Amino acid sequence: MKWKALTLSGALAVGLLAGCTSPDAGGDDAGSGDGEQIELDFAIFSPDQEPAIQAVVDAFEDENPNITVNLQVIPWVDYWNTLLTTSAGGTGPDVAWMLGAKLGPYLEGGALLPLDDTIADAGIDVAGYPEPLVALYQRDDVTYALPKDFDTIGLWYNKALFDEAGLEYPNPDWTWDDVISNAQALTDPAADVYGIGAPLDPQATYYNTIYQAGGEVISADGTTSGYDDPASIEGIAYWTDMINEYGVSPDLQSFADTESVAQFMSGRLAMLYTGSFYAVRFASDEYASANFDVTELPAGPVSDVTVINGLGNVAFAGSEHPEEAAQLAVFLSSPEASQIQSDSGAVIGSYQDTQQAWVDAFPQFNVQVFLDMVDSSVVFPTSNNTEAWASRESELLTPAWTGEQTVEEAAGNLADAMNEALAAEQG
Repeated sequence: MKWKALTLSGALAVGLLAGCTSPDAGGDDAGSGDGEQIELDFAIFSPDQEPAIQAVVDAFEDENPNITVNLQVIPWVDYWNTLLTTSAGGTGPDVAWMLGAKLGPYLEGGALLPLDDTIADAGIDVAGYPEPLVALYQRDDVTYALPKDFDTIGLWYNKALFDEAGLEYPNPDWTWDDVISNAQALTDPAADVYGIGAPLDPQATYYNTIYQAGGEVISADGTTSGYDDPASIEGIAYWTDMINEYGVSPDLQSFADTESVAQFMSGRLAMLYTGSFYAVRFASDEYASANFDVTELPAGPVSDVTVINGLGNVAFAGSEHPEEAAQLAVFLSSPEASQIQSDSGAVIGSYQDTQQAWVDAFPQFNVQVFLDMVDSSVVFPTSNNTEAWASRESELLTPAWTGEQTVEEAAGNLADAMNEALAAEQG
């Protein structure tokens, strides 16, 4: 595909992530023109969501018969690097899924199309989306994506293991202490069963408990780390203690060998903090569908908040068809698209009054809790260049999970590295 290069700042200085053309190669910046047959490439990373997204694409093509959308599914482990390398070769997509944590460098390089005019032309009331997620994709009051879905985190549990131990199921009144005491009662080393999984997973585990303890990952103004705050350290220690003090979780190497969700689905873990996004996988598994359920996150010392996150759809500024690319990006997050996604059960649609179909898709699980927690949620923490510090989290917190360092030492090292990265952002 023909393209023109735009320079992205910092470590992501690569060609534009879009299929596009140079200004003198016959491109039409004003759009395709009535009746002109054009193609747009659209990249996603979830095969679980492919059928639902294809249904949304089909609806867009029905409304725009002169546009063909080529859906590209790139596995998560390859997705971000593939976008970078294909952009360098001029073969990247016109539209793609984006995370708020990945957004900053592309904005600095002018790689994304502003979508406010297209949103207005589509007649979409932005107030229908969760406000924190709209803000996640805005800079200086300019919107670069609308959230297509959202997810929150709950406490999933295995009813069969609770029944075998003669314990009552978790409920919304639980606190951290209830999790620990029940995990101890459920742990059976002889049977290779653990009460809970404690992977080093920011969105599913320690981001939630940092905020529940009254700490923060990043300051409200985005200039300093919160990792060295005593409350943040308490939120992290909740998880490291599960392994190193209480012995109710497998160790970190175990999760490197077999992901926590797979261990949970095999019956090795009785409880797991994880997201609404796994409901479809659990429902499709005979054992999980029959034995799993979910409740709200147990309360920490200060609150019971959950992290909320959501994918956005972005259009790239160098697209050969920028007007149509922007229209596609907005449609993919529209109320119609939200309803299609919720109806499929793949994800919780982002737009108000479209989520009930998602709840109805899983009568075996109490998934209503994921919606109930939205009002007490905190948005996934980001900065202008999130990757500069988020990429250090696993490296610098691992010694706390393995017991080689205290949580205070590991969190302090991460805070130092994060503050250095944030200072570089500020120039």
